[in-house]
Amino acid sequence: MLRTSTFLVTLAIAGCGGAPKPPPEPSQPAPIAAEPEPEPEPPLDDAPMLDVIAAQPTEILLDGKPIGTTPISGRKVAPGSHEVTFVDPERGNRTMMVTLEPGDAKTVQSDPPPSLVEASGGATDDKQGETKK
Repeated sequence: MLRTSTFLVTLAIAGCGGAPKPPPEPSQPAPIAAEPEPEPEPPLDDAPMLDVIAAQPTEILLDGKPIGTTPISGRKVAPGSHEVTFVDPERGNRTMMVTLEPGDAKTVQSDPPPSLVEASGGATDDKQGETKK
C-alpha cells in the first residue's frame, strides 16, 4: 500500500507540477478591409498669372522685388494691382501698373523707348523737322 500511495502521489505531482501553461491569447478580430477614403478634390487654383516680355532680356521687378529676366511666363501673383518695372540702366526704368483678378492671365510687354536718332529717323535741320540728306 505504501508503494501504491507513493506511486499515486508521484503521479499526482507529475501531473500538477509541470510548467504552467500560458494563458490563451485573446483572439483579435480579423481586420476589416476598409475602403480608402476618396481623395478630396484639389482646390481650383485661380491665382492670376502674369507673363512679362521685352524685346531684349531685361531684369524685372514685381512690386519692387526682382523676379527674374524676361521672358517670364506663368508667374503666379496675388489678385490686385501690381507694379511691373523693366530695369534699364541706360535709358531709365519703365514701370507699368497691372491689375489682375482671380483666374486672370495677362501679359505685360515693354520695348525700350526709341533713341533720339531712331525717333527722328536721322538728323534734322531746324525747319519743321525735315530730314537732311
